[in-house]
Amino acid sequence: MAGMTSDADDVSLGTNKRYHDAIVHALGERIVGGALAAGASIGTEQELCDHFGTSRTVIREAIKILSAKGLLESRPRSGTRVTDHSEWLLLDPQVLAWRLGAENGSERARIDLYELRQSFEPAAAELAAARATPQTLQKMKHALLGMTLASTAEEKIEHDLAFHTAILAATGNAFYLALGSLISAGLKHVFKAGLQRTAKEDERWIRRHQNVYEAIAGADGPGAAEQMKNLLREALEVQKLKLPQSEN
Repeated sequence: MAGMTSDADDVSLGTNKRYHDAIVHALGERIVGGALAAGASIGTEQELCDHFGTSRTVIREAIKILSAKGLLESRPRSGTRVTDHSEWLLLDPQVLAWRLGAENGSERARIDLYELRQSFEPAAAELAAARATPQTLQKMKHALLGMTLASTAEEKIEHDLAFHTAILAATGNAFYLALGSLISAGLKHVFKAGLQRTAKEDERWIRRHQNVYEAIAGADGPGAAEQMKNLLREALEVQKLKLPQSEN
């Protein structure tokens, strides 16, 4: 099948992982990564069964999941085909993770995610400064402590994510929190970009977060927004991203 490589090389259908999850991941990565272009057929059910060594039931379930993410569509007489990029649910955690992990287009995905964060995280920090409770402030403080004491990359990422999630929760706005949950998978990819910092750089990075926390704890809305902007600007530098310039 075009765009496909050996299933033995690409997919491990172990007993501890449901078959359709492994197939969803394999096909999703190929679609988002560009190996299967828009309009391309993914093959017949029987071809997919033979390729992945599984049943039609499993294949149908995988196709159903990918279709729900906007990556595939099935039509009579034309089979199941890859949809155009504009149809994809880009904030779906798996789709976002595949896009950020793709060899082609991952930088554009990181820029898109940065611009999204730039548009709502400063506003969320400002709102959190007005609405934070002792409980939500404690969660931020706990995350900061975790970032300071973390001994592994995974721990740093989890505490960094917990800090940003706590800010969104402090807004009391369900949509902010839901948006944070949607992009959490993407943020994990982004946070990994800064893990090779020196001790001095790491100290400055934690201090940026501390500045955001102090502004929120001090009920300084404009200050919280500005400190979050500073944090995001540093994130841009760490990731070495170049934002598109306006033509005007």
